[in-house]
Amino acid sequence: MNRLRLLTLWLSTGTVSTASAAGFVAIPWFVLLTTASAANVGMVTAAELAGMLLTAALGGPLIDRAGPARTAPLADLGAALCVGAIPLAQATTGLELWSLMLLAGAFGAFREPGQTARRVAVPELVTRAGVPMERGAGGMDAALRAGHLSGAPLAGGALALFDPSGVLWISTATMLLSASLAACACHGVTVSRFREPEGFSRRYAAGLDYLRRDRLIAGIMVLLLLTNTLDLAFTGVFLPIYSARVLHDSVALGVLVGALGGAALAGNLLFTWLGARMRRRRALFVFAFAFGPVPPHLALAGGAGFAVLLGVVVGGGLLAGMINPILAAVTYERVPAELRGRVLSLTTLVAQGGTPLGVLFGGLAVDSLGLRATLSCTAVAYLVVLVMPVFGKSWREMDRPRPRTTAAETVASTPHGGQELSDSSPPGGGRRAENPGW
Repeated sequence: MNRLRLLTLWLSTGTVSTASAAGFVAIPWFVLLTTASAANVGMVTAAELAGMLLTAALGGPLIDRAGPARTAPLADLGAALCVGAIPLAQATTGLELWSLMLLAGAFGAFREPGQTARRVAVPELVTRAGVPMERGAGGMDAALRAGHLSGAPLAGGALALFDPSGVLWISTATMLLSASLAACACHGVTVSRFREPEGFSRRYAAGLDYLRRDRLIAGIMVLLLLTNTLDLAFTGVFLPIYSARVLHDSVALGVLVGALGGAALAGNLLFTWLGARMRRRRALFVFAFAFGPVPPHLALAGGAGFAVLLGVVVGGGLLAGMINPILAAVTYERVPAELRGRVLSLTTLVAQGGTPLGVLFGGLAVDSLGLRATLSCTAVAYLVVLVMPVFGKSWREMDRPRPRTTAAETVASTPHGGQELSDSSPPGGGRRAENPGW
């Protein structure tokens, strides 16, 4: 029964990520057909992203206080109502641009807390199911990745059969299904009983203080910020330009992007199956990081043909797909349950914060330096980032879970909590901890 609940959580994650990816395609299409304005499309999409980043920044304390059993289904329900309100309002009272932007922003704002709440529930459900932490983390990331891969193509196919309003209604129904699945999966997941200081700012400060003291988690956040920025530049700028200027084939672009996503999903599933047998997670992470994202950049910089490039992209994607579940397993093991919502929300915010800059600076660099010189520079940038896990002392803790810091210690170390901690070492202090059974 407990394993069934974990599988239900995975299914809920895949369902809502599919619906969210479909909405990210269908809403701009709806705006374009109803307003015939590219500027309106940009404003509505920006409003959706702004709502998502806002709740990623501020939603953590609410998730920790309300718990995933309430937050996950209610967030999905709110997102479904926002998406469904768009075609409903268009068919009845009509939609002004400001109201469309408001609904899109609310949709984005509900998306992020729902996904974070699911991640908060993972460690407890994994412990109850008695499966390794790597398997639980890998399954969650695989479900999320599969939803993102399938959502946009499904939305495109649906738009060929139905009008945009019909596709939005389908997305609404899918989100309602995901809300039901999340309610079943997260029912009974405990909420921390620790009595924290009253006030949003103090709860928020407790999460920030934990990140200040846990150097490994803080290092993971910085690494994700840098690599996600480079990754989006690769898929959003470098591959399209290379396909147009070197391969002269738009079909090749679709094949390469699809192959990269599919290979990453396969690598994720491979780690989900075998990851628990790998005791030296740091070594596996360094290997996957060095031979995952770097070779495709070098292949493009060297002017590789389509066949060679496809093989390099598949191999790199297979290894790169293992990176996220490794980091997720480490994070789930280290972050105390009472702070998990805040830490995971802030991790999402930081990890996604640089992606718009990646696309912007990637395009500017290609125009000023040339495509191959830019690709060589980004490959070197990945290797520079790799210095962190190779030489950073805190990264050695990836191989051995350490005792969790309690919320009492975290609050006590904040300016609002009274005395400073006598032990200023990062959480765990170098001691081994019992594996919580992920």
